[in-house]
Amino acid sequence: MGKHSNYNLNIYHQLEKMSEQIEKLLSEIRGLRLELYQEKELRKKEEEKNLEQAELIKKLIEENERLKNHKNKDSNNSSKPSSTNIVTPKKKTRSNQYNYRTQSKKKIGGQIGHIGTNLSKKDVEKLIEERKIEVREITHIIKGDSKKPALVKYRMELEIKPYIEKHIFKYRKNSKENLPKEFYTDVTYGDSIKTMSIHLSCYNVISYERLSDYFAVITNGIYQISNGTLVNILKEFGKKSEKTIQVIEENFLNGKHGYTDETSTKFNKKKLYVRNYSNEKNVIYKIHKNKGHKPIQEDNILPRFLGGIMGDHDTTLYKYGSENYECNIHLGRYLMELMENIPDTSWTFKMYELLFRMNNTRKIAREYELKEFSKEKIEEYQKEYDKILELAKKENKEIKSSYYRKEKAIPL
Repeated sequence: MGKHSNYNLNIYHQLEKMSEQIEKLLSEIRGLRLELYQEKELRKKEEEKNLEQAELIKKLIEENERLKNHKNKDSNNSSKPSSTNIVTPKKKTRSNQYNYRTQSKKKIGGQIGHIGTNLSKKDVEKLIEERKIEVREITHIIKGDSKKPALVKYRMELEIKPYIEKHIFKYRKNSKENLPKEFYTDVTYGDSIKTMSIHLSCYNVISYERLSDYFAVITNGIYQISNGTLVNILKEFGKKSEKTIQVIEENFLNGKHGYTDETSTKFNKKKLYVRNYSNEKNVIYKIHKNKGHKPIQEDNILPRFLGGIMGDHDTTLYKYGSENYECNIHLGRYLMELMENIPDTSWTFKMYELLFRMNNTRKIAREYELKEFSKEKIEEYQKEYDKILELAKKENKEIKSSYYRKEKAIPL
């Protein structure tokens, strides 16, 4: 009985110890579960934070690319005007860095083998013989053999001499002539001054103030022509040239191709827009206060033009003409932009090289008075062009696929 009792007591103590151990293990398990839960929650928060950071990084990369693309655009690689170019003195760039021209090592001036355009001695003697110019002989005595024939040299000179015409009108009862309108005032300016004013003001775009100063300088202060007088001279010219302008417009409309461009200027601190319409032989200028379709409609030139139009990448022009063209300079700028921002592609470099190689070959051919490429050469260019387009489609597709793969990828 005593032995049985001790045995039960021993078993009880063992069970008690086991219960303590179990309780201890359960406590440890609960602690581990809590740690695991806390670690899981912490990891979850870190993953969420990582996802937020990855999304933020993605947005920052996109914004950086957008700003980089915007920053890299100027008049050399886009259709932006040169006035928007940002010049920073900290970083100097080569003058030809963003266009197809390469820097030449040739010295400034006429090149060896180049035919000069200056007047020769023969040309001057021909002018003298035809009595197209006055000759004033000046004799010099220089050191040398007196038996040798005299040495003749020519120097071109120009003399500006103001003079006044005194017109006297005598009355006769039997005369049918009346006083001309140009002499209604006591003092007027003659055709030589009017012609010079029109040419310098319209063609050379010299302001009224400078033009007035110019006349004062060349006449030693004798002619002080006011701005108002110059304005009246140009108004008179404008009225007289209306029919001529109509003829020029008709010549433009009859052409197969036309060129047009627009530039801005200021008058009385207000912005104005000057548009030209031109072809090989004719140029028309029109000025407006605004841009867009309205001034083009008011000019009524492009709305009536049925030929091809070469413009300055102005999408407004796409509404007019039978065809629209892009010049090589602008195409080169767009390709340059792609080269700078997407350097992984090779088709842009190939297309850039092809376009300007064809253009340079055309210029050389024209120097030799060749008017067109041979059919074989045109076919060769067409095949090369088509091959580059196929390469562009392939590379653009690869870039697109790569972009989608990056979009679907889970950031770590």
